[in-house]
Amino acid sequence: MHVYVDNDVSAYGSKPRPQFVAMLEAFESGQFQGLLSWHTDRLYRSIPDLSRLVEVCDANKIEIRTVKAGQIDLSTSTGRLSATMFASIARYEVERSAERIKSAKQQQALDGKFRGGPRPFGYQDGGMELDPVESDALRDAAEQFLRGVSLMAIARQWEESGITTARGRTKWTVTALRKVLVRARNAGLIEQDGRIIGPAQWPAVFDADTLHAVRAIIADPTRRVSTSYERKHQGAGIYRCGVCGEPMKVFTMRGGGSVPYKSYRCAAKPHLSQRKEPLDDFIDQVVVARLSREDAALILERGNGVDPVALQTERDGLQARKKELAMLFTSGAVDGLQLKAGSADLQAKVDALDEKLAAARRSSPLTDLILAGDGLQVVWDGLSADVRGKVIGELMSVTILPVGSGQRPKGGGLDVERVKIEWKGDNA
Repeated sequence: MHVYVDNDVSAYGSKPRPQFVAMLEAFESGQFQGLLSWHTDRLYRSIPDLSRLVEVCDANKIEIRTVKAGQIDLSTSTGRLSATMFASIARYEVERSAERIKSAKQQQALDGKFRGGPRPFGYQDGGMELDPVESDALRDAAEQFLRGVSLMAIARQWEESGITTARGRTKWTVTALRKVLVRARNAGLIEQDGRIIGPAQWPAVFDADTLHAVRAIIADPTRRVSTSYERKHQGAGIYRCGVCGEPMKVFTMRGGGSVPYKSYRCAAKPHLSQRKEPLDDFIDQVVVARLSREDAALILERGNGVDPVALQTERDGLQARKKELAMLFTSGAVDGLQLKAGSADLQAKVDALDEKLAAARRSSPLTDLILAGDGLQVVWDGLSADVRGKVIGELMSVTILPVGSGQRPKGGGLDVERVKIEWKGDNA
Protein backbone atom coordinates (compact mmCIF):
# COMPACT_ATOMS: atom_id res chain seq x y z
CA MET A 1 0.00 0.00 0.00
CA HIS A 2 1.17 3.50 -0.83
CA VAL A 3 -0.45 6.91 -0.27
CA TYR A 4 -0.13 9.47 -3.07
CA VAL A 5 -0.71 13.11 -2.05
CA ASP A 6 -0.39 16.23 -4.20
CA ASN A 7 -0.17 18.99 -1.57
CA ASP A 8 -1.18 22.51 -2.66
CA VAL A 9 -2.08 21.26 -6.15
CA SER A 10 -5.72 21.33 -7.15
CA ALA A 11 -7.24 18.38 -8.96
CA TYR A 12 -8.96 20.98 -11.13
CA GLY A 13 -6.13 23.36 -11.93
CA SER A 14 -3.64 23.23 -14.78
CA LYS A 15 -0.53 22.80 -12.63
CA PRO A 16 1.33 19.48 -12.94
CA ARG A 17 0.29 16.78 -10.45
CA PRO A 18 3.48 14.76 -9.91
CA GLN A 19 1.97 12.31 -7.42
CA PHE A 20 -1.04 11.66 -9.71
CA VAL A 21 1.39 10.87 -12.55
CA ALA A 22 3.49 8.66 -10.23
CA MET A 23 0.36 6.74 -9.21
CA LEU A 24 -0.56 6.03 -12.83
CA GLU A 25 2.99 4.88 -13.55
CA ALA A 26 2.78 2.51 -10.56
CA PHE A 27 -0.43 1.02 -11.96
CA GLU A 28 1.20 0.56 -15.37
CA SER A 29 4.17 -1.21 -13.78
CA GLY A 30 1.84 -3.63 -12.00
CA GLN A 31 2.70 -2.55 -8.44
CA PHE A 32 -0.96 -2.17 -7.37
CA GLN A 33 -4.32 -3.58 -8.42
CA GLY A 34 -6.65 -1.23 -6.55
CA LEU A 35 -7.24 2.46 -5.80
CA LEU A 36 -8.97 4.03 -2.81
CA SER A 37 -9.83 7.74 -2.82
CA TRP A 38 -11.85 9.94 -0.44
CA HIS A 39 -14.04 11.25 -3.28
CA THR A 40 -13.87 11.49 -7.05
CA ASP A 41 -13.23 15.25 -6.85
CA ARG A 42 -10.04 14.51 -4.88
CA LEU A 43 -8.95 12.16 -7.65
CA TYR A 44 -9.87 14.14 -10.78
CA ARG A 45 -11.86 17.18 -11.80
CA SER A 46 -10.74 17.57 -15.39
CA ILE A 47 -11.70 15.49 -18.40
CA PRO A 48 -8.03 15.03 -19.51
CA ASP A 49 -7.12 13.55 -16.08
CA LEU A 50 -10.17 11.30 -16.21
CA SER A 51 -9.29 10.13 -19.75
CA ARG A 52 -5.79 9.20 -18.64
CA LEU A 53 -7.15 7.45 -15.53
CA VAL A 54 -9.65 5.47 -17.63
CA GLU A 55 -6.94 4.42 -20.08
CA VAL A 56 -4.55 3.18 -17.37
CA CYS A 57 -7.10 1.56 -15.07
CA ASP A 58 -8.94 -0.21 -17.90
CA ALA A 59 -5.70 -1.56 -19.37
CA ASN A 60 -4.42 -2.82 -16.01
CA LYS A 61 -7.75 -3.99 -14.48
CA ILE A 62 -7.53 -1.53 -11.59
CA GLU A 63 -10.53 -1.46 -9.22
CA ILE A 64 -11.50 1.94 -7.87
CA ARG A 65 -13.33 2.61 -4.60
CA THR A 66 -14.18 5.91 -2.93
CA VAL A 67 -15.19 6.63 0.66
CA LYS A 68 -17.96 9.04 -0.30
CA ALA A 69 -18.94 8.10 -3.87
CA GLY A 70 -18.75 4.30 -3.74
CA GLN A 71 -17.36 2.12 -6.48
CA ILE A 72 -16.32 3.48 -9.90
CA ASP A 73 -16.27 0.97 -12.71
CA LEU A 74 -14.29 2.43 -15.59
CA SER A 75 -14.44 -0.80 -17.56
CA THR A 76 -18.04 -0.19 -18.70
CA SER A 77 -19.61 2.61 -20.74
CA THR A 78 -22.10 3.29 -17.91
CA GLY A 79 -19.29 3.61 -15.36
CA ARG A 80 -17.31 5.92 -17.60
CA LEU A 81 -20.44 8.03 -18.20
CA SER A 82 -20.96 8.36 -14.44
CA ALA A 83 -17.31 9.30 -13.94
CA THR A 84 -17.53 11.92 -16.68
CA MET A 85 -20.68 13.36 -15.11
CA PHE A 86 -18.92 13.56 -11.72
CA ALA A 87 -16.00 15.38 -13.37
CA SER A 88 -18.32 17.81 -15.16
CA ILE A 89 -20.27 18.54 -11.99
CA ALA A 90 -17.06 19.10 -10.02
CA ARG A 91 -15.75 21.44 -12.72
CA TYR A 92 -19.05 23.34 -12.74
CA GLU A 93 -18.91 23.82 -8.96
CA VAL A 94 -15.33 25.08 -9.09
CA GLU A 95 -16.09 27.50 -11.94
CA ARG A 96 -19.19 28.80 -10.17
CA SER A 97 -17.17 29.35 -7.02
CA ALA A 98 -14.51 31.19 -9.00
CA GLU A 99 -17.18 33.38 -10.63
CA ARG A 100 -18.66 34.27 -7.24
CA ILE A 101 -15.21 35.17 -5.86
CA LYS A 102 -14.41 37.26 -8.96
CA SER A 103 -17.77 39.02 -8.78
CA ALA A 104 -17.27 39.79 -5.09
CA LYS A 105 -13.82 41.22 -5.75
CA GLN A 106 -15.14 43.33 -8.63
CA GLN A 107 -17.83 44.75 -6.35
CA GLN A 108 -15.22 45.44 -3.67
CA ALA A 109 -13.15 47.26 -6.28
CA LEU A 110 -16.12 49.38 -7.35
CA ASP A 111 -16.79 50.19 -3.71
CA GLY A 112 -13.14 51.18 -3.23
CA LYS A 113 -12.49 48.46 -0.67
CA PHE A 114 -9.38 46.37 -0.05
CA ARG A 115 -9.77 43.07 -1.91
CA GLY A 116 -7.60 41.00 0.36
CA GLY A 117 -4.28 39.33 -0.24
CA PRO A 118 -0.83 40.00 1.25
CA ARG A 119 -0.23 43.24 3.15
CA PRO A 120 0.66 45.96 0.64
CA PHE A 121 3.87 47.88 1.30
CA GLY A 122 3.12 51.28 2.83
CA TYR A 123 0.01 50.06 4.63
CA GLN A 124 -0.78 48.14 7.78
CA ASP A 125 -2.46 44.72 7.86
CA GLY A 126 -5.86 44.98 6.22
CA GLY A 127 -4.65 47.54 3.70
CA MET A 128 -6.83 50.38 5.00
CA GLU A 129 -4.39 52.33 7.20
CA LEU A 130 -1.00 53.79 6.37
CA ASP A 131 2.16 52.41 7.90
CA PRO A 132 3.90 55.64 8.99
CA VAL A 133 7.47 54.50 8.27
CA GLU A 134 6.82 52.77 4.95
CA SER A 135 4.45 55.44 3.62
CA ASP A 136 7.01 58.16 4.40
CA ALA A 137 9.66 56.11 2.60
CA LEU A 138 7.38 55.75 -0.45
CA ARG A 139 6.60 59.46 -0.52
CA ASP A 140 10.27 60.37 -0.27
CA ALA A 141 11.21 57.80 -2.92
CA ALA A 142 8.72 59.27 -5.40
CA GLU A 143 10.05 62.79 -4.82
CA GLN A 144 13.65 61.67 -5.21
CA PHE A 145 12.88 59.68 -8.36
CA LEU A 146 11.20 62.67 -9.99
CA ARG A 147 14.31 64.72 -9.19
CA GLY A 148 16.50 62.26 -11.07
CA VAL A 149 17.71 59.89 -8.35
CA SER A 150 18.02 56.35 -9.71
CA LEU A 151 15.93 53.45 -8.42
CA MET A 152 19.14 51.63 -7.55
CA ALA A 153 20.25 54.49 -5.30
CA ILE A 154 16.85 54.60 -3.57
CA ALA A 155 16.89 50.83 -3.06
CA ARG A 156 20.31 51.15 -1.47
CA GLN A 157 19.04 53.91 0.83
CA TRP A 158 16.15 51.72 1.97
CA GLU A 159 18.45 48.81 2.72
CA GLU A 160 20.83 51.02 4.68
CA SER A 161 17.88 52.47 6.63
CA GLY A 162 16.62 49.00 7.53
CA ILE A 163 13.40 49.27 5.55
CA THR A 164 12.19 45.78 4.68
CA THR A 165 9.68 44.57 2.11
CA ALA A 166 6.10 43.85 3.13
CA ARG A 167 7.16 40.21 3.61
CA GLY A 168 10.15 41.11 5.75
CA ARG A 169 12.95 40.74 3.21
CA THR A 170 15.94 43.03 3.78
CA LYS A 171 17.07 43.02 0.13
CA TRP A 172 15.49 45.53 -2.27
CA THR A 173 15.93 44.99 -6.00
CA VAL A 174 15.26 47.67 -8.60
CA THR A 175 12.40 45.53 -9.95
CA ALA A 176 10.76 45.18 -6.52
CA LEU A 177 11.06 48.91 -5.84
CA ARG A 178 9.64 49.78 -9.25
CA LYS A 179 6.59 47.57 -8.68
CA VAL A 180 5.93 49.12 -5.27
CA LEU A 181 6.35 52.68 -6.54
CA VAL A 182 3.91 52.52 -9.49
CA ARG A 183 0.96 50.95 -7.64
CA ALA A 184 -2.27 52.88 -8.09
CA ARG A 185 -3.14 52.27 -4.43
CA ASN A 186 -0.33 54.67 -3.47
CA ALA A 187 -2.48 57.47 -4.90
CA GLY A 188 -5.64 56.18 -3.22
CA LEU A 189 -6.95 54.66 -6.45
CA ILE A 190 -8.38 51.29 -7.48
CA GLU A 191 -6.83 49.62 -10.52
CA GLN A 192 -8.29 46.57 -12.22
CA ASP A 193 -7.05 44.81 -15.35
CA GLY A 194 -4.57 47.64 -15.96
CA ARG A 195 -7.23 50.36 -15.77
CA ILE A 196 -7.92 52.82 -12.93
CA ILE A 197 -11.62 52.54 -12.15
CA GLY A 198 -12.07 54.97 -9.27
CA PRO A 199 -11.06 56.23 -5.84
CA ALA A 200 -10.38 53.87 -2.95
CA GLN A 201 -11.46 54.08 0.68
CA TRP A 202 -7.91 53.82 2.02
CA PRO A 203 -5.75 56.97 2.39
CA ALA A 204 -3.26 57.93 -0.32
CA VAL A 205 0.50 58.02 0.18
CA PHE A 206 0.90 60.71 -2.49
CA ASP A 207 -1.40 62.39 -5.02
CA ALA A 208 -2.47 61.06 -8.41
CA ASP A 209 -0.32 63.59 -10.24
CA THR A 210 2.80 62.17 -8.63
CA LEU A 211 1.71 58.64 -9.61
CA HIS A 212 1.20 59.62 -13.25
CA ALA A 213 4.57 61.41 -13.38
CA VAL A 214 6.40 58.43 -11.89
CA ARG A 215 4.69 56.01 -14.27
CA ALA A 216 5.46 58.20 -17.28
CA ILE A 217 9.19 58.18 -16.50
CA ILE A 218 9.33 54.46 -15.74
CA ALA A 219 7.38 53.60 -18.89
CA ASP A 220 9.84 55.46 -21.11
CA PRO A 221 11.55 52.72 -23.20
CA THR A 222 14.66 54.85 -23.71
CA ARG A 223 15.27 55.30 -19.99
CA ARG A 224 17.96 53.24 -18.25
CA VAL A 225 16.22 51.48 -15.37
CA SER A 226 19.44 50.86 -13.52
CA THR A 227 22.98 52.10 -13.36
CA SER A 228 26.21 50.54 -12.25
CA TYR A 229 27.62 53.85 -11.06
CA GLU A 230 26.12 56.31 -8.61
CA ARG A 231 28.28 59.38 -7.94
CA LYS A 232 28.98 59.85 -4.20
CA HIS A 233 30.62 63.27 -4.55
CA GLN A 234 29.10 65.93 -6.78
CA GLY A 235 32.38 66.95 -8.42
CA ALA A 236 33.81 63.48 -9.01
CA GLY A 237 34.36 63.15 -12.74
CA ILE A 238 32.93 66.66 -13.24
CA TYR A 239 35.65 68.98 -11.97
CA ARG A 240 38.77 69.00 -14.16
CA CYS A 241 42.48 69.29 -13.45
CA GLY A 242 43.90 72.63 -14.64
CA VAL A 243 47.22 71.01 -15.58
CA CYS A 244 46.24 68.03 -17.75
CA GLY A 245 42.46 68.39 -18.15
CA GLU A 246 41.71 64.98 -16.65
CA PRO A 247 38.72 64.58 -14.30
CA MET A 248 39.25 64.85 -10.57
CA LYS A 249 38.35 62.25 -7.97
CA VAL A 250 37.93 62.39 -4.21
CA PHE A 251 40.68 61.05 -1.99
CA THR A 252 41.03 60.90 1.78
CA MET A 253 43.95 63.08 2.80
CA ARG A 254 45.82 63.70 6.03
CA GLY A 255 47.33 67.05 6.91
CA GLY A 256 49.87 67.77 9.57
CA GLY A 257 47.51 66.43 12.22
CA SER A 258 45.77 63.08 12.48
CA VAL A 259 42.29 64.17 11.33
CA PRO A 260 41.64 63.01 7.75
CA TYR A 261 39.71 65.12 5.24
CA LYS A 262 38.30 64.72 1.74
CA SER A 263 39.98 66.40 -1.17
CA TYR A 264 39.52 66.55 -4.95
CA ARG A 265 42.69 65.48 -6.75
CA CYS A 266 43.64 64.87 -10.36
CA ALA A 267 42.78 61.27 -11.20
CA ALA A 268 45.72 60.87 -13.60
CA LYS A 269 48.62 62.27 -11.58
CA PRO A 270 48.96 64.24 -8.33
CA HIS A 271 49.16 67.53 -10.21
CA LEU A 272 47.00 69.45 -7.78
CA SER A 273 44.29 69.07 -5.17
CA GLN A 274 41.64 71.11 -3.40
CA ARG A 275 39.71 70.44 -0.25
CA LYS A 276 36.28 69.10 -1.10
CA GLU A 277 33.98 70.98 1.28
CA PRO A 278 34.84 74.61 0.44
CA LEU A 279 34.96 73.85 -3.30
CA ASP A 280 31.57 72.15 -3.30
CA ASP A 281 30.07 74.98 -1.21
CA PHE A 282 31.30 77.57 -3.71
CA ILE A 283 29.96 75.67 -6.72
CA ASP A 284 26.62 75.23 -4.91
CA GLN A 285 26.35 79.00 -4.47
CA VAL A 286 27.15 79.61 -8.14
CA VAL A 287 24.52 77.09 -9.34
CA VAL A 288 21.76 78.36 -7.06
CA ALA A 289 22.51 81.96 -8.01
CA ARG A 290 22.28 81.11 -11.73
CA LEU A 291 19.05 79.16 -11.40
CA SER A 292 17.49 81.91 -9.28
CA ARG A 293 17.57 84.33 -12.19
CA GLU A 294 14.36 85.11 -14.06
CA ASP A 295 15.70 83.67 -17.31
CA ALA A 296 16.47 80.23 -15.79
CA ALA A 297 13.69 78.53 -17.77
CA LEU A 298 15.42 79.54 -21.01
CA ILE A 299 18.19 77.05 -20.23
CA LEU A 300 15.80 74.16 -20.82
CA GLU A 301 13.91 75.85 -23.61
CA ARG A 302 17.12 76.35 -25.58
CA GLY A 303 18.03 72.70 -25.13
CA ASN A 304 14.81 70.94 -26.11
CA GLY A 305 12.23 73.59 -26.93
CA VAL A 306 10.25 72.86 -23.75
CA ASP A 307 9.28 75.56 -21.28
CA PRO A 308 8.55 73.66 -18.03
CA VAL A 309 7.32 76.77 -16.24
CA ALA A 310 4.69 77.39 -18.93
CA LEU A 311 3.68 73.70 -18.85
CA GLN A 312 3.34 73.78 -15.06
CA THR A 313 1.28 76.99 -15.21
CA GLU A 314 -1.06 75.44 -17.78
CA ARG A 315 -1.34 72.31 -15.66
CA ASP A 316 -2.19 74.31 -12.53
CA GLY A 317 -4.95 76.02 -14.51
CA LEU A 318 -6.46 72.70 -15.56
CA GLN A 319 -6.35 71.43 -11.99
CA ALA A 320 -8.16 74.57 -10.83
CA ARG A 321 -10.85 73.97 -13.47
CA LYS A 322 -11.30 70.40 -12.22
CA LYS A 323 -11.86 71.67 -8.68
CA GLU A 324 -14.29 74.30 -9.97
CA LEU A 325 -16.24 71.63 -11.86
CA ALA A 326 -16.48 69.50 -8.70
CA MET A 327 -17.84 72.51 -6.79
CA LEU A 328 -20.45 73.09 -9.50
CA PHE A 329 -21.54 69.45 -9.17
CA THR A 330 -21.79 69.81 -5.39
CA SER A 331 -23.97 72.91 -5.78
CA GLY A 332 -26.19 71.17 -8.35
CA ALA A 333 -25.20 73.41 -11.26
CA VAL A 334 -24.04 70.39 -13.29
CA ASP A 335 -25.25 66.79 -13.21
CA GLY A 336 -23.27 63.59 -12.88
CA LEU A 337 -22.89 63.00 -16.63
CA GLN A 338 -21.59 66.53 -17.16
CA LEU A 339 -19.16 66.10 -14.27
CA LYS A 340 -17.89 62.79 -15.65
CA ALA A 341 -17.46 64.10 -19.20
CA GLY A 342 -15.85 67.36 -18.11
CA SER A 343 -13.50 65.67 -15.65
CA ALA A 344 -12.42 63.08 -18.23
CA ASP A 345 -11.61 65.79 -20.77
CA LEU A 346 -9.62 67.86 -18.26
CA GLN A 347 -7.78 64.80 -16.93
CA ALA A 348 -6.77 63.80 -20.45
CA LYS A 349 -5.21 67.24 -20.91
CA VAL A 350 -3.48 66.99 -17.51
CA ASP A 351 -2.10 63.55 -18.43
CA ALA A 352 -0.72 64.96 -21.69
CA LEU A 353 1.05 67.75 -19.78
CA ASP A 354 2.36 65.23 -17.26
CA GLU A 355 3.96 63.29 -20.10
CA LYS A 356 5.66 66.46 -21.37
CA LEU A 357 6.87 67.37 -17.89
CA ALA A 358 8.09 63.81 -17.34
CA ALA A 359 9.97 64.00 -20.64
CA ALA A 360 11.57 67.25 -19.49
CA ARG A 361 12.61 65.60 -16.22
CA ARG A 362 14.09 62.68 -18.13
CA SER A 363 16.07 64.92 -20.46
CA SER A 364 17.40 67.23 -17.76
CA PRO A 365 17.67 67.12 -13.95
CA LEU A 366 17.35 70.92 -14.06
CA THR A 367 13.57 70.78 -14.52
CA ASP A 368 12.61 70.34 -10.87
CA LEU A 369 15.09 73.02 -9.82
CA ILE A 370 13.68 75.54 -12.27
CA LEU A 371 10.13 74.73 -11.12
CA ALA A 372 11.12 75.06 -7.44
CA GLY A 373 10.75 78.86 -7.34
CA ASP A 374 11.45 80.24 -3.87
CA GLY A 375 12.20 76.73 -2.64
CA LEU A 376 15.21 76.34 -4.94
CA GLN A 377 17.80 76.24 -2.15
CA VAL A 378 15.85 73.63 -0.22
CA VAL A 379 15.42 71.48 -3.31
CA TRP A 380 19.12 71.77 -4.17
CA ASP A 381 20.17 70.81 -0.65
CA GLY A 382 17.90 67.77 -0.84
CA LEU A 383 19.36 66.42 -4.06
CA SER A 384 21.77 63.52 -4.04
CA ALA A 385 25.40 64.14 -4.95
CA ASP A 386 24.83 62.24 -8.18
CA VAL A 387 21.99 64.50 -9.33
CA ARG A 388 23.86 67.66 -8.27
CA GLY A 389 26.79 66.46 -10.36
CA LYS A 390 24.52 65.99 -13.38
CA VAL A 391 23.18 69.52 -13.00
CA ILE A 392 26.67 71.01 -12.66
CA GLY A 393 27.87 69.06 -15.69
CA GLU A 394 24.93 70.28 -17.76
CA LEU A 395 25.38 73.92 -16.79
CA MET A 396 29.12 74.47 -16.80
CA SER A 397 32.69 73.24 -17.00
CA VAL A 398 34.65 73.55 -13.75
CA THR A 399 38.45 73.55 -13.88
CA ILE A 400 40.71 73.77 -10.81
CA LEU A 401 43.84 75.76 -11.58
CA PRO A 402 47.27 75.23 -10.00
CA VAL A 403 48.19 77.21 -6.91
CA GLY A 404 49.78 80.53 -7.82
CA SER A 405 52.61 82.33 -6.09
CA GLY A 406 50.26 83.97 -3.62
CA GLN A 407 49.57 82.80 -0.07
CA ARG A 408 47.36 79.74 0.37
CA PRO A 409 44.05 80.29 2.20
CA LYS A 410 44.29 79.43 5.88
CA GLY A 411 42.72 76.23 7.18
CA GLY A 412 42.54 74.62 3.75
CA GLY A 413 39.99 77.11 2.45
CA LEU A 414 39.35 78.03 -1.17
CA ASP A 415 40.95 80.64 -3.36
CA VAL A 416 38.09 81.28 -5.79
CA GLU A 417 40.60 82.58 -8.33
CA ARG A 418 41.70 78.97 -8.76
CA VAL A 419 38.20 77.95 -9.89
CA LYS A 420 37.65 78.53 -13.59
CA ILE A 421 33.99 78.29 -14.60
CA GLU A 422 32.95 78.19 -18.25
CA TRP A 423 29.20 78.19 -18.90
CA LYS A 424 28.01 75.76 -21.56
CA GLY A 425 26.15 77.13 -24.57
CA ASP A 426 23.97 80.10 -23.62
CA ASN A 427 23.74 79.19 -19.93
CA ALA A 428 25.74 82.17 -18.69
